[in-house]
Amino acid sequence: MVDAKFWVFSDAYCFVGFLTQILFILTPIAFAIQLKYGVLKIERVSIIGLLSLFCNAFIYFFTSIYKRKEGEEIDPLDFANLAGTYLGFIYLIVYIYFIHFKINKKLGLLYMGILTISSVAVWLIILFTIEKDNVADKIFSWLGIIFNVTEYLPMGFDIVYLIKHKISEKYLLFGAFFGFLNCVAWLAWAIYGVVVNHDNLEHSIVANCLGICLQICQFTLFFIFRKNTDDDINIDETEEKKNDIIDSTNNELDNAETKDPDYMKDYI
Repeated sequence: MVDAKFWVFSDAYCFVGFLTQILFILTPIAFAIQLKYGVLKIERVSIIGLLSLFCNAFIYFFTSIYKRKEGEEIDPLDFANLAGTYLGFIYLIVYIYFIHFKINKKLGLLYMGILTISSVAVWLIILFTIEKDNVADKIFSWLGIIFNVTEYLPMGFDIVYLIKHKISEKYLLFGAFFGFLNCVAWLAWAIYGVVVNHDNLEHSIVANCLGICLQICQFTLFFIFRKNTDDDINIDETEEKKNDIIDSTNNELDNAETKDPDYMKDYI
């Protein structure tokens, strides 16, 4: 293993990944603000991206701290995952509050209770089963990879709905942009780890490649649907102008005929 320690991080790639991960974790704040002020249409939003963000950070944080042996150094990435755990939980509560609680308090309280009880249950399972490289560790690692990919779905938005209705939603670009930076940073970190340090990080390479593909798809869909929307607006404006001209001409003819009913006699 090559010793390329950068400050308290294993290497410079890890440091960059840490920064981009923090930025990505903060992006749902923009979504929460738009949700609070009613800017977003409820039928366009989805909990999947937010839930995946929380689950990914939750799993990696608790598995990391409970499988660490006594005397081992604290991994700085744990702080990013801790932030993702706390903020992810808050994002989910905000989502449930504005989508469910304000409409149906009992349903909202039920969802909040399910989220809290499920989180405590998974924490207890990790606490009593996790050990380094045991079966539980491998299972949670694979679960973490799944959520690591799905967190790069549109943050707070229903991708199926947007595609089905060909909607260009500008607010999803916040998550897509910082998600792309985060994936690129961790992909570079994983490749460096595999090539230079011979670490077993092939799963991270696959996960971040899939994440990059998801981000590119979001950018592509946004600009395709944006073009279609602009074309539709131009067509509507053209048709509206034609209709205005026709209406204006008809009104002039009607006014002329009203003033002088015989005004066309000279042309007959």
